[in-house]
Amino acid sequence: MGARNKPFYRLVVADSRFATTGRYLEVLGWYDPKQAENNFSVKLDRVDYWQGVGAQASPTAKSLIKKARAGEGVAPGAAPKAKQVDTQALLDAVPEQVVEPVVEEVAVEEVVVEEAPAAEEAATEDAPEKQEG
Repeated sequence: MGARNKPFYRLVVADSRFATTGRYLEVLGWYDPKQAENNFSVKLDRVDYWQGVGAQASPTAKSLIKKARAGEGVAPGAAPKAKQVDTQALLDAVPEQVVEPVVEEVAVEEVVVEEAPAAEEAATEDAPEKQEG
């Protein structure tokens, strides 16, 4: 990841049998050393899982995990926080003409549904009559 003079790293879980730049099992976060604030994110729940099954963190990964547990950087597994918007202030700024709902009258027609014959009547009508003989 990254580009020339723009480093960007992913925190991954890899099997020791794979090359260090090769295949990995899961992405646990990222780290952008050029960014001043909120320059990393770590999924702490997944880190705990992998460490629970025997994964060993590198020194750099340990440093990022330690910072994430201290609450620095970005919230675990999330992008930087978005600004909260005061919706009431936005509604107050909208002219009243726009806020009023439009109501239209709709014609309603009455629909008559014919009732089906009762089950007993239908059974007697469909059944053949017995012939004596």
